[in-house]
Amino acid sequence: MNLLLLHADELDADGVAMLHGRRAEHLRNVIKPALGASLRAGVIDGARGTVIVRSIASDSYQVAFAPSQAADPVPPHALHALTVVLAVPRPKVLSRVIETLATFGVQRIVLTNSWRVDKAYLESPRMAAPALREDCILGAEQGGHTRLPTISVYPRLMQMLDAEFPSDAVGAPGVRLVAHPGALLDACGHAASSASAMPAVLALGPEGGWIERELATLAERGFAPLWLSSSILRVETAVAAALAQLELAFARRGEAHGE
Repeated sequence: MNLLLLHADELDADGVAMLHGRRAEHLRNVIKPALGASLRAGVIDGARGTVIVRSIASDSYQVAFAPSQAADPVPPHALHALTVVLAVPRPKVLSRVIETLATFGVQRIVLTNSWRVDKAYLESPRMAAPALREDCILGAEQGGHTRLPTISVYPRLMQMLDAEFPSDAVGAPGVRLVAHPGALLDACGHAASSASAMPAVLALGPEGGWIERELATLAERGFAPLWLSSSILRVETAVAAALAQLELAFARRGEAHGE
């Protein structure tokens, strides 16, 4: 936990909150703050700042939140405008992937079915909105972000494409990439160098990858293939590799354009 995240509705009029459960356990067993200690904190989808530890009990901490006086103490993040389209992975992998996406600070996550996705995955308790939100919170705490990704779920790939990337909108500003073996090595850097590179969309397939028909459909909707590695990657590894590439590429583009 690199940023203690608070829910807006747990703060009273004076900015005081009582922490129980997971966060209190983490404070007690990992951070071990003394009475009066100051910790980096933020309100989910709200302000950053600090909390002061006001009291410590066996199962709780009372903290007082004070927002930062700076308008935005953290510079804009390279991936804050990124949408990730993700073919739903196995349930035990899904939570790790959602956490990783939130850790990198992406803007949106679009979960979708595909040919190689087991239909039972979409019925998993891990796909429930509260479970996905908790995964996002854990990832945001790790990455130091207050804003959580928004999540949309589509039971069919074509339904998702028609809703999110209609064929009559191909050529709209922004870059669309689909991770796939055999893509050009410089696709990521080339896309990021485009003046219209942001906002961007990255599509990641399931274990085994997209089938050829899906790749052809994605190409028709303006998705260019993105090379990740010469090795065969698990979904969670591919997600981290792709996001790291994109963050570096867009950060370099921002430096070159003085952004």
